[in-house]
Amino acid sequence: MLLRYWGWLALAGLLLTGTEASPEQAEPDWLQVNGHNWRQMGSDARKAYVAGFLAGAALSQAAIGARDTAEVRTALEGLKRSSGLRFPFSSNVYGSRVNDYYWWKDHLPLPTWYAFLEVNTTLGRPIADSVP
Repeated sequence: MLLRYWGWLALAGLLLTGTEASPEQAEPDWLQVNGHNWRQMGSDARKAYVAGFLAGAALSQAAIGARDTAEVRTALEGLKRSSGLRFPFSSNVYGSRVNDYYWWKDHLPLPTWYAFLEVNTTLGRPIADSVP
C-alpha cells in the first residue's frame, strides 16, 4: 500500500512539476529532486511542485482500498472534512516551510520528499503507515 502511495505521488508530481531547466538539461528523477533543485526552481515551479505533491499524497491516501473513482472521491471528501489528510495544510504553508527547510545548507542534499516529511512532523502531523 505504501508503494501505491508513492506511485500516485510520483504521477502527480510529474504532471504538475516544472523546473526551469534548459531543454538540453535533463530533469532529475523525482525521487532525486533535492534542495539544490528546489533553489533553482522559480516561484511558479515551486507552487506547482507543492500542489503536485499534496494532490498525489491526498489521492494515494484516498485510493487505499477503493475499488473505483467514486470511492476515491468519497474518501477524499471524507478525509478533507474530518481533517484526516496526512498533509492537511495549504500549499502556501508547505511551500514556505520547505523553503525555510532548505535555507540550511546542510539540508540541500536531502530530497524534497524528505523535506515534506520533516516539515509535516514539525507541524505536528507525522506520517503513519496505518490505513485511515
